[in-house]
Amino acid sequence: MGANGSSEIQVSFNRPNLFYFAGEQIAGNISFQNIEDKLQLDAIFLECIGELGYSTQEVRHCRNANGIQRTEHYTKYHQVPFLKFRVSIVQPEYGQREIILYRGQYSWPFQFVLPNQLPPSLIPSTIAYPYVKYYARIVLDKPWYKPNAKQVYPLTIFPRVDLRHIPGGQQQVSFSNENRKKIRLQGYLMRGGILSGETLSTHIRLDNPKRSEIKRIEATLIQHRQVARSYHAETIFQLNLPDLREFSGTELQRNFDLVLPEIRMSPTYTYMSQYSNQTLGISIRYELILVVKVRGLFTDFKVSIPVIVGTEQISTEQQPFRQPINNPIEMPTASAPVFDYEELPPSYDTVVMNQKI
Repeated sequence: MGANGSSEIQVSFNRPNLFYFAGEQIAGNISFQNIEDKLQLDAIFLECIGELGYSTQEVRHCRNANGIQRTEHYTKYHQVPFLKFRVSIVQPEYGQREIILYRGQYSWPFQFVLPNQLPPSLIPSTIAYPYVKYYARIVLDKPWYKPNAKQVYPLTIFPRVDLRHIPGGQQQVSFSNENRKKIRLQGYLMRGGILSGETLSTHIRLDNPKRSEIKRIEATLIQHRQVARSYHAETIFQLNLPDLREFSGTELQRNFDLVLPEIRMSPTYTYMSQYSNQTLGISIRYELILVVKVRGLFTDFKVSIPVIVGTEQISTEQQPFRQPINNPIEMPTASAPVFDYEELPPSYDTVVMNQKI
């Protein structure tokens, strides 16, 4: 992947899918092909950046060409870096002010450890805001009169959410509700916690003493995400429970297995970050909604069941902690320190486009 018109940067990570857990080690190698006769640099470094984005509805007052004041309502978009630290790759030799690279191939390893407490990347996502995303970028820091060369790599980072240690993660979750026709839906989730790709098993009992016609029961799993003042509900799946169309019996008891899609889902999590004297919260939670569709007016009803989404268990094959071989210039803390961000990070579309090139 090119950093400019006369050189090329290739970065290999120890995880080809660029997925990491908080607290894990990220390592890799940077390959740099320099085809200039002589390249002068101030430094070469890697940055790891975590950013949250949210929107607010704002009001502003302005005057038109005739001097008449009017009020405008608009959406303001905020990009807030809650994590940023730098790992030095190459520095000038002792007594030198610059790095001199001559034509040829160069290779440098890198290695650093993520903080233990980080909010998850928000996935899946069908909207631009709100978001939480991470990326690493390699920077060739050139003298002030030349633009820096940068290469960006999107990362997916999750905190560890072990269902064995989460209240309700391994217990049954009961639910019950009825409508004005005395149709009663009750039952329980076999287990309140689940991992991506697993089966969400539920036991349902339906009591229908008046033999009303039940058209269907819809099941929807929703991811609720809150980033600062922005809220979004992401639908994970929506389907009709099988073999329940136009049911008019007096009673039904059955187990249903709802299979989650084979995609990564952000785990249930809450995180607080400090930025510019304000506290910004990030919250991810899930709920399963069962809607009973009954023939007639004002007869539909639903139950809402909280679901906890966890992450994979710790593997014994994961690498043990090692001291980074590069000296970090600035290490982050779990409380996400406040700092001046000198430039806006790239948009999500730009990052994805660069990754595909």
